[in-house]
Formats: sequence, structure tokens, C-alpha cells
Amino acid sequence: MGLPFSIDLYDTLGAEICRVGERMSRQGFCAGSDGNISARLDDDLILITPGGVSKGHMRADSMCVIRVADGELIHGRSPSSERAVHLAVYRTRDDVEAVIHSHAPKATVWACTGETLPVGIHPEAELMLGRIPLVPYATPGTDRLARLVADALTPSTAARLLASHGTATLGDSLESALARLEMLEAYCRLVIELTLLGRIRRLSESEMVELLALKRDVWNLPDDRLQ
Repeated sequence: MGLPFSIDLYDTLGAEICRVGERMSRQGFCAGSDGNISARLDDDLILITPGGVSKGHMRADSMCVIRVADGELIHGRSPSSERAVHLAVYRTRDDVEAVIHSHAPKATVWACTGETLPVGIHPEAELMLGRIPLVPYATPGTDRLARLVADALTPSTAARLLASHGTATLGDSLESALARLEMLEAYCRLVIELTLLGRIRRLSESEMVELLALKRDVWNLPDDRLQ
């Protein structure tokens, strides 16, 4: 009996996940075997990184295949311990094609404050990320954390901070999920440095209205603050 997915797509997507993992590793977004990456194979299956492996030294043929509906392992061994978080996203948002979880340093520093990341400071972050929910702490790898992540999702959520843990970004491709992670890390660095300076200029109400209109009308991006 053959595998219930395309081997060619498995190989192609697996190689892309490896490239994303290498980029994350080079940027210091995952120490040791930190982090995990997944992408949809089709409506029913996702490809996800194995647990306990450095994201900079993965092999495409080591990726695991999991069924979205019930979490059954279809192919591979020892999938990421955070697979429940990934599955919760795919079950909640059928438009999501890729999910990345990381411990990017500046974003994780902010997540460990237990405070919601402020918005209305940097235009590019508003366009790419919008509101960034802080998911309450739960033990990593648990179903409770997965439920909390799902509860924090709206139709426009692009990124979340996991309290005392790290980050989760999602997108319509692996590239977009990684771009959002890079923007989230840069934005957290900006906010931390501004906080140290003791001065933060927030965009005015009229400036935010204009920016959100641009997000809707030019970029065609969703934002739950748009009516």
C-alpha cells in the first residue's frame, strides 16, 4: 500500500523546511534543538520537523507527516513535541499554510515579561503583524498550550508571543511565516530599546486610521481593527 501523499511534494516541501531552518539557525532564532516548523501537504496532512534535531542540520527525508484531524502520525518518527500547537492552528485557520515556533532572543525576552507587546509604534510592523496576542503560559508540549494558542487566534492573527516561552508565526507560505518571525524579532528589539531610552512615540489616531486604510485598500491584508 502506497503512502497517502505525493513523495515529490514531500521532498520539495521538506527541502524548503530545511532551508527555513538553516536561516533561523543563522539568525540565532533557535539554540540547540529549539523551535519547530510545519507546512501543509494538503487539506488533511501537514509536514513537521522531528523533535530533538538542530534546525540548522535537518534532512528533508526526516520530516514527519501528521493528519490534521486527529494528530495521527502517518510517516516518520518522533515528531516535534509542539505538534499540538501546530495542529491547533491548522484546525482553526484553514487559510494557514505554514507555522513556525521559535525562541528568537528579543521576542522571547519580551514574552518573558508577561506583558502584551505594544502596537502603534512602527508602520511596517503594523502592516506585517498587526495585533500580537500574548498567549498565557502553559507547559510546553501540552494540549492546554495548544488550546490557549487556538483561543488567541483571530482571522487576521499573523504572530503570537507565548508567555515565558517564545513565538509562533503563521503565513500562507513558509517564506511569509519566516518573514513575520523576522519582523516580530526586529519589532521586539525596537520596543525594548525604546523602553530603555524611556521614550516611545506612538502613532496618532489619525495616523493609525490612514495606515490601516493602506493595509486594507493597497495591501489587501486583514486586520481585526478594520471595520
